[in-house]
Amino acid sequence: MKDRILFFSILLCIGIFFLIGTNYAQSGFSYDYDMLIKNGKVFDGSLNPAFESDVAVKNGKIVLVAKSINGTAAHVINAEGLYITPGFIDLHTHVDRGMYFPENRACLNYLTQGVTTVIVGQCGSSAWNIFEKAEDQMKRWSQEGIGPNAALFVGHGTVRRLVMGMEDREPTTEELEEMKTLVKEAMEQGAYGLSTGLIYTPGSFSKTDEVIELAKVIAPYSGIYHTHVRDERDELLEAVKEVIEISEKTGVPAHISHFKVIGKDNWGLVKEACALIEEARAKGLKITADQYPYKFTDNYPYMRLIPGRIWTGEEDVDRLRTEDIIGIFDYLRDSQLIELYTKVTPYIPLSEHHQQYLNELPRKRLVSLVARTLISPGNFYGPGSSRERMLFHKRMNNPYEAQKIRQEVKEYYEERYTPENIIVGVCVEKDLEGKSLKQIADIKGKPIEDIIIELELMGARAIPLNMCEEDIEYIMKKDYVGTGSDGTAPYYGMGLPHIRSYSTFLQKIRKYALQRETVSLAHVIRSQTSLPAQIMNWEDKGWIKECCKADIAILDLNNIKIRTSISNPHQYCEGVKYLLVNGKLVIDNGKWNGILAGEVIKLKK
Repeated sequence: MKDRILFFSILLCIGIFFLIGTNYAQSGFSYDYDMLIKNGKVFDGSLNPAFESDVAVKNGKIVLVAKSINGTAAHVINAEGLYITPGFIDLHTHVDRGMYFPENRACLNYLTQGVTTVIVGQCGSSAWNIFEKAEDQMKRWSQEGIGPNAALFVGHGTVRRLVMGMEDREPTTEELEEMKTLVKEAMEQGAYGLSTGLIYTPGSFSKTDEVIELAKVIAPYSGIYHTHVRDERDELLEAVKEVIEISEKTGVPAHISHFKVIGKDNWGLVKEACALIEEARAKGLKITADQYPYKFTDNYPYMRLIPGRIWTGEEDVDRLRTEDIIGIFDYLRDSQLIELYTKVTPYIPLSEHHQQYLNELPRKRLVSLVARTLISPGNFYGPGSSRERMLFHKRMNNPYEAQKIRQEVKEYYEERYTPENIIVGVCVEKDLEGKSLKQIADIKGKPIEDIIIELELMGARAIPLNMCEEDIEYIMKKDYVGTGSDGTAPYYGMGLPHIRSYSTFLQKIRKYALQRETVSLAHVIRSQTSLPAQIMNWEDKGWIKECCKADIAILDLNNIKIRTSISNPHQYCEGVKYLLVNGKLVIDNGKWNGILAGEVIKLKK
């Protein structure tokens, strides 16, 4: 009897709870918060040490930061033993190229680093394709979804190509006005500023006055000027002076991308460059910079070991050249060229803007575009070409030529890098990967030059360490230097991208704050959160404080794992336990949950 009474009592309680829940739902019951993060330690974006706190999120914003928060939440995260930081802001990326395509839209290699916002359209290349407008990319990403938030820049090089092609000359008055119109159009559509790549063509064809005139266009919008400076080697100081001049004459904040100096003969020059920046800042100019924490450059840094000029020699060898390929395609009609192009372009189906761009291209530029899209002369060069291998072996069989090749190879590496600073990244002899040329020469008991030739003929790829640790650390300590990966959104497992695309932000924390203690943990966090937000003029990002956007990273600092290596760059980091983008959980217990919560950030006029 007692058991029956107990049974019916339980059923009655269940029924009552069910009715209560139904009544709450019908009466519009809602939680106090969408997300409640409990028991964590907070780095709020300042230089202050971490403090114990809870963080509450509602409607995409941080609504409360307090020692202990009571209340109901749709989702509660226990962050005990973990650290809560603002989501990281990457000041310099090229992920727009990969994120154009749905497969890479999540940008997982950045979310897994704790990055919640990326700045795209860098080094003079607009964040949208040359045949599109800024609003096209913004509309696409807004409708289809992206992983991190994104702010877009208009590229000087792209604008110049649209107006002048690849001509090495100054623009006419009419051409300059046309470029200004394109920059203004992008700013009106929500671009954040102008980027230049003054080391690349066609940006390198421009003079300072041209850049100044275009920078003046973005000034009324409170736009920002980001630049890959004109020289990062022995003329670094002149390049930095040019940045300062542009800012001074336009009133526009100027930001130096991936600040560094390349080449062992130039190491240490960054101290003088920093002195120039600090002098300008003392005068009231807004000059800032970003950096990545690695000693090698380039998005795809894996190089052949024998430079092309040494491989081919001075002999007048009949080789396939770009003009040969252009000559072939020049026989085709415009309609045939466009038909061929449509069969290989990844931008399918062709949009109205894309078709219009092709139809309006001058004949010479159309032929060049199609030729470059279909055939690269580089495919026929180097040790992968049977013809070129035969020609190289023929030279090596000539004692005079063989000695000349060995001498040129030896001098090239001793003068430019030194064998200690060339690391073999990919090699069929796996035990050689990760070792320097000097180490391999010692292991095999052969001269450096013979090792280089041997590795070249087996298809090895190497990475030059063309920057030094002292310079990296000197720059990192500056309070006006943020973090920018200069990375891409590659197809996972395809190609050999720089490892910075997968690990920049956690590498900087682990190596320079936790291991080497070059800077404090709070300093690194600031360089990746509130400082980039300040540079971009975002008052509601980069902080763990009330009214800020709920872009939040929750890190396990004791278990950061950098999986990527120069022999296997496609590896996601570990250490980001949870990640919120605009208040939505996207990384849950270290795994992406499939949600695309990022937004396009448009400049507010």
